[in-house]
Amino acid sequence: MDEVEAGTVAEREARAAQAAREWAEQQRAQARAQFSTPSWIGPDRGTTHQVPTQAEPEHDELEVVVPVTSGPPIPDTAHWAETASPRLVAGTVLVLALAGVVTSLVLTITTQSPVAIAALAASAIVTVIFRGALMAAPLTIVDLKGPMMTIRRGGEQDVVNLADPTHIVELVGTPGDPTWRLRLEAIDGRIVELGPNVLDPREAQRIVEHYRAIADRARRDREERFRR
Repeated sequence: MDEVEAGTVAEREARAAQAAREWAEQQRAQARAQFSTPSWIGPDRGTTHQVPTQAEPEHDELEVVVPVTSGPPIPDTAHWAETASPRLVAGTVLVLALAGVVTSLVLTITTQSPVAIAALAASAIVTVIFRGALMAAPLTIVDLKGPMMTIRRGGEQDVVNLADPTHIVELVGTPGDPTWRLRLEAIDGRIVELGPNVLDPREAQRIVEHYRAIADRARRDREERFRR
């Protein structure tokens, strides 16, 4: 009898505990419903929202355009030599003077004429003058290898870096003008001038402008580094 009453009491307690748990769960559900997150603050935490898949934006395909220098490419090497027109004239006069010396000498020996003697003396003087003129005006030769320009004149040689911003390199006049000049500063500070009788003005103008643009960029980069 006691065992039956004890089982009945345990069942009642279990049902009471179950009812209490269900009542507490209902209370919690009501509380959550009352304190749900307002829409103006944000989405409900209990609701899972999926972000719609967005299509990749379409972009125009851009082509990289590399600027192309107009005209023929800048040569890596070049060679110029002074035109021989003045030297040709002086050489021709020198040859004629030598011929006059030989002729006058033969006539002087054979005829002993005062005219032949005077012609011999005049021819000899002209020969000495023009030979000295040719020796005093050596041929100018210019070679270019990259930005390095080598100028040879007689026994002198000057090397100038056209892309060095510290060197004076100036273009005077325009190609086709007889007064066109290229002025260069030698290592010892001398100014060397090269005219159209030595260089091809149009070709040299393009080459010098190309390397001076590089020199200007190097100078600007150096100035920016010094400002930092």
